[in-house]
Amino acid sequence: MNNKIRLLDCTLREAPLEGLMWGDMSIRKMIHGLELANVDIIEVGFLKDTPYVFGSTLFNRVEEIEPYLVNKKSEVMYVALVDYGRYNLDNLSEFDGKSIDAIRVCFKHDEIGMVLDYAKKIRDKGYKVAIQHVDTLAYSDEEILEFVNSVNAFMPYAYSIVDTFGAMYDDDMLHISKIVAERLNEKILLGFHGHNNLMLADANAQKFIVEIGSSREVIVDSSLYGCGRSAGNAHTELLAQFLDFKHNANYDINELLDLIDTVISAAQEKTTWGYSIPYFIAGMHNAHTFNVKQLLKKHNLRSKDLRGIIEKLDDTQKKAYDYALLEQLYIEYFDKQIDDSKIISKLNLELKNRIILLLAPGVSVSTYRNQINDFINHNSPIVIGVNNLIDGYKFDYIFFSAASRYKNLQYQRYISSGNPRLIISSNVSDEIDNDNYVVNYKSLIKSGWVNFDSSIILLFRLLIKCGVQECYIAGLDGFKRVGANFYTKELDPGIDESERMEVANDNYSMMKDLKREHPEFHVHFITDSIYQEIFL
Repeated sequence: MNNKIRLLDCTLREAPLEGLMWGDMSIRKMIHGLELANVDIIEVGFLKDTPYVFGSTLFNRVEEIEPYLVNKKSEVMYVALVDYGRYNLDNLSEFDGKSIDAIRVCFKHDEIGMVLDYAKKIRDKGYKVAIQHVDTLAYSDEEILEFVNSVNAFMPYAYSIVDTFGAMYDDDMLHISKIVAERLNEKILLGFHGHNNLMLADANAQKFIVEIGSSREVIVDSSLYGCGRSAGNAHTELLAQFLDFKHNANYDINELLDLIDTVISAAQEKTTWGYSIPYFIAGMHNAHTFNVKQLLKKHNLRSKDLRGIIEKLDDTQKKAYDYALLEQLYIEYFDKQIDDSKIISKLNLELKNRIILLLAPGVSVSTYRNQINDFINHNSPIVIGVNNLIDGYKFDYIFFSAASRYKNLQYQRYISSGNPRLIISSNVSDEIDNDNYVVNYKSLIKSGWVNFDSSIILLFRLLIKCGVQECYIAGLDGFKRVGANFYTKELDPGIDESERMEVANDNYSMMKDLKREHPEFHVHFITDSIYQEIFL
């Protein structure tokens, strides 16, 4: 083994498990398996100011870690991570060799002047200390080098470069690594921690090993199967194989594969991680993934629009997660002010004194087709589709408030649909046919909910604005926990159960709010819906 290169596995700390709740057996299995695999440094979890829960790797005291380290290997270093200022060092016992050997301290940009004093208190208790700042890419060369001078004076065990948002290309990583390596005391190990938003964590880690590890001792962070929040990390098994094959290391790949087959596969049943387009966009802009996740709760948001909104954030805002600001930018991004007074007047004339039937794309428009058609045949209503054409029905209008649904129209060839006129909210497109009715998006929304521009809510508000006091509706089933939610699988946005429930809860709350504001507006449900009790 090339003793200049140390592989640090951070799976137990990086996993996107709620409360880092691995379970006691899995924690033991993980630590033992990493020991058998000859991994150099094992990060066993977080030290945080939260009460310890058995089976979690969020620890409050090092004594809670000790039962997992009863057979410590002398050739392995055991570490935990603390966020600067988020762990009360009064809870840290003096080092006695029975628990972890070292503590890694991470800190944010505005904490750079205080972190070393905090780290000194840890070292004074007998632990080795490693230092790493969050989002190294956000620092200027001058800031990095100035801090390295302070690090040299402090002399920690290690100092790490961190690609927090997975935004580094190899030249970014090498530029920072080389200027640090030139200035950093050679007795201090230089580390690299990469994230995989751009699918470059493993490549950057290998490049770091080759270019930097050839001349000084280094640490490379990784996790099994890339297990980590959002896009994940460099892969322990891939880097171990690379080090075995190219650097005469002696990691046991079979032991790592066994852990992936057992512990990691079990974790995958509870959570997800890995490359995705939204995380790619976050990495592209060196932005916190929380911003992306918040915007993605609006399930009709297209990737290019997500990118457009993230681009509106400045460098500081990209690292924060100001949800009120995101909502404001979301509205501004889609707000295309138009004068729709003539359109509203036309719709008023066309819709007043008529029976209005709205057809939403829930499963019931298929399963209750006969009942719906009986209603149409007996009442001759004006039929308005909600964000979709639906095969087998003839429409007078289709209301679109989602660009993705509007684009579907060009691929739908339903002869039965007739020749409906389109009513389109102004957020949908800059290229709308002049024959369509375009209405102001901003005049139809009301903030206060994540999914405040739900299409059915916008359509209800538009009808009220046009003087309609009642309507009938079918296919507004509401998201269900099990089974199909749309009459065709092609319309399913692919969101998980918790997100479906959030959409349903938002719609329910918004409908109650709308009914309070407009008690004269009545909705009659032809098919069953989770929302029908609101309008009874």
